[in-house]
Amino acid sequence: MIDLKYFVVILAFAAYTNGVPLVAKCKVGDSKCSKESAQAAIKTFAAGIPELQIKSLDPLVIKHTDASSPNLKLTLTDYTVTGLKDCIVKKTKYDKSNSKILIKLQCSPKVEGSYEMNGQLLILRMEGKGPIHVQLRKTEFSVEYSIEESEKDGAKYWNIKDYKHSFELKDKADVVFGNLFNGNDVLGQAAKEVIKESGNEIVEEVGSPVISDIIKEITKNINTFFHNVPISELIIE
Repeated sequence: MIDLKYFVVILAFAAYTNGVPLVAKCKVGDSKCSKESAQAAIKTFAAGIPELQIKSLDPLVIKHTDASSPNLKLTLTDYTVTGLKDCIVKKTKYDKSNSKILIKLQCSPKVEGSYEMNGQLLILRMEGKGPIHVQLRKTEFSVEYSIEESEKDGAKYWNIKDYKHSFELKDKADVVFGNLFNGNDVLGQAAKEVIKESGNEIVEEVGSPVISDIIKEITKNINTFFHNVPISELIIE
């Protein structure tokens, strides 16, 4: 496994606008350069690069996610994710022989949107329809990409064939469901107290589909970038 600290596959790469590099490429082993370039690239990529058809990821708007579990019907609609521009790179590795790239980021994204819920959440019977607020803190996201090379006009490009991901909560998460029990204060207050103390458990129980959709949108942008920028412009071999 080759440690590519100068190359961060989601966000730490040489982003280009009209052919001008916005983040300097780094030589292997130059840890200071790689760290500075990676953090600078995160903000650039998250803001979007219209010249490369790369959409903004901060804010990121997602129309619909089905986050239901076996005992709960839960959907999120028209929700906005913010805070991705402030992610911290924790680890990157490039396994050239197996054509895989691993990245681990620590992020504290916020989700604001609408939800509809009916069924059992944790140990409680829940129902409601209204606004939802989620704040994750110091959450580590790991993504492993399987990549392949293609050639166009004499240059080689990467393409993401497949990927798998995971997440780990490193701090307390906040989850707030507005209008629980359709505004019934008696039922709603009891549920709110449990939810307030169980943010992490709720995210672990029903949060995976939301995180999957966020990673999916990020991956689309990365692949668009890969299809437009030759490998030779991304790394120094």
